[in-house]
Amino acid sequence: MAFEGVDVEWVRAQLVSFLDETRPVHENNFWTIGCSDGKFVELMEIVGAILERLYPDWAQENHRDVESEPEQVVRDAVRRLIVRLDYQNELIERLGGTDTSPQIRATSLHPLVWKAATAQWSTGHRHEAVLAAAKAVNSLLQKKTGRRDVSESELVKQAFSEKPPEPEKPRLRFNRISNDQTARSMRIGVMDFGTGCFGAIRNPIGHLPNDEVELDEQAALERLCALSLLTRWIEEADLVTDRLVVF
Repeated sequence: MAFEGVDVEWVRAQLVSFLDETRPVHENNFWTIGCSDGKFVELMEIVGAILERLYPDWAQENHRDVESEPEQVVRDAVRRLIVRLDYQNELIERLGGTDTSPQIRATSLHPLVWKAATAQWSTGHRHEAVLAAAKAVNSLLQKKTGRRDVSESELVKQAFSEKPPEPEKPRLRFNRISNDQTARSMRIGVMDFGTGCFGAIRNPIGHLPNDEVELDEQAALERLCALSLLTRWIEEADLVTDRLVVF
């Protein structure tokens, strides 16, 4: 976890204050948090933003059984983050430094892809998050071409087909690439890549039992990255109808 540019002392003070304010109390034979629901919501505005920024996987890593109070899950996450803040320098020293290789944050993916995936991802359902993202990409392609009459892979093939546009069958081209051979190569590459994304990413998740497609974080992120790239290429492509080019 990288804390460069973070006011660690301020963050730690907010986390400790949260634990103090929400300390469990025993009342009428029940345990409850030591503040009102309204106060808890107020505190979560700050702590939630801190967790999202410094500990994005907090919900999955601190999951409890269904009987647990959600407030306790947050408190567990806060305790873990405090430990990481307190021992960050020692951990870096003892473990041989930080990973300086380039990294991609999920929030830097194409907004359409990450927005579609966020709800399922936040609850730990990574394969469903990828499925939601794939559906969003297909919806974008449907909207751009004005077609809902064929499946995802077939729509990609027809949209990027070398055939000229026909009535009700527009094509996607990269007309702003000046070199004809490069534009053709780009069209074929995106067509193959798009059909691959739907064939190897969307279809297994949508058709196989959940226990056969459960994804770990790395595998899910790689699939989201592929869908993000496909989305950007679809947006960059020019829509060519049998009448005109739409930029």
